[in-house]
Amino acid sequence: MTRPQLNNEPYEISVRFYCALRAKAARLEADARKDELVAASLEHPGHRQRQMLLIQAQREDAARFRNFLAGTRIRIK
Repeated sequence: MTRPQLNNEPYEISVRFYCALRAKAARLEADARKDELVAASLEHPGHRQRQMLLIQAQREDAARFRNFLAGTRIRIK
């Protein structure tokens, strides 16, 4: 069970974890850009709609990672 954060203290995470989450957010954003190009070439409306949902989910996940990182502090050993 995780304990709630008190006084809005930032989470302390390792440099390695910080870099991994930052890289994941960047990959999601890059994938969303690539998938936009694919969506533009799709003719079937249902396929286009599903592709746009994928793009939206990728961007939301990337934003969630970046928001989490904004509230963190890198742990110094």
